[in-house]
Amino acid sequence: MDQIALDTWRRVEGSRLPGRRFDETSVTDSNLDALRAQVPGLLIWQSSQSKERETGADWEWWIGDDGAGWLCVRMQAKRAYPDDAYSQLGHGGAAGDRFQYDTLIRGCDPDQGRYPFHVFYNGWPEGTFCPGTYWAVPAFWNACPNMADYDKCGHVEPRHYGCAIASSRDVKRLCDVEGHSRYSIVAHLSKALPWSYAFGFPPPNRNREQRWDPRIEHGSWLDRIHATLQVLDGSGASGTRDAAGHLPNVPIDPNRRTFDLPDYVQSMRRATPGVFEPGTEEEVPAAPRTVIVERRVKPNRVRRR
Repeated sequence: MDQIALDTWRRVEGSRLPGRRFDETSVTDSNLDALRAQVPGLLIWQSSQSKERETGADWEWWIGDDGAGWLCVRMQAKRAYPDDAYSQLGHGGAAGDRFQYDTLIRGCDPDQGRYPFHVFYNGWPEGTFCPGTYWAVPAFWNACPNMADYDKCGHVEPRHYGCAIASSRDVKRLCDVEGHSRYSIVAHLSKALPWSYAFGFPPPNRNREQRWDPRIEHGSWLDRIHATLQVLDGSGASGTRDAAGHLPNVPIDPNRRTFDLPDYVQSMRRATPGVFEPGTEEEVPAAPRTVIVERRVKPNRVRRR
């Protein structure tokens, strides 16, 4: 995911040149294809029919299994523009909602393990916000999960923010304040972090093999992801540094997950990944792209004598 973020950065930065315009949809498709090629257990379906207008989601992640429950992350993608703003954040919502982010938030219930996030596609020339670096102030002060200054952090570099995520609730809080900075890159990146961190903060020593910071004592892989999403969505944490400080103390209730999957997810699990054509209205997916990460239970082996 960090490598894809670097590639996205180069693409968005290059788009500032004449004749190289593109939209969020093309970046999303490219990034999900790259993930699919690198992660065998990641399954992706794409549909020409979806309820994107009703949900505000560009894609969904479903993570879990039938025994432990499921987590759902609905993503809305926005790209950085040369005016140093996420100009499309003011897109209108559905069903009486003023903005698209209102629609996204309304459809996600944390008590069912469903979370709304924005992913920002970033890229700009060195020195755009801070001389001699790609960093956007104040994001660089919040970048390290282990409280090191940005120039001493071994976990992240500024172009990992090529794909940066932020809670849609933080996005709403910033956008609902009238003023010229409501859509500014600097304002929103102060609440954001590299998208790979949604699935676990790295340990203090970058060379360690495990992804999880040992301070997080939650037992299973799903518990740890649940803790991370819960902190990012509901704690009011500002950036990576602040969020990491909350992680060890997050109480996880497995009952606050989804155990009854929507019809379209059930149908996808029975179908080959790729193009998905819904057979009924109930099978129309919430977003144009659906990603499923499922840990399949291994059958118990009978020992032979």
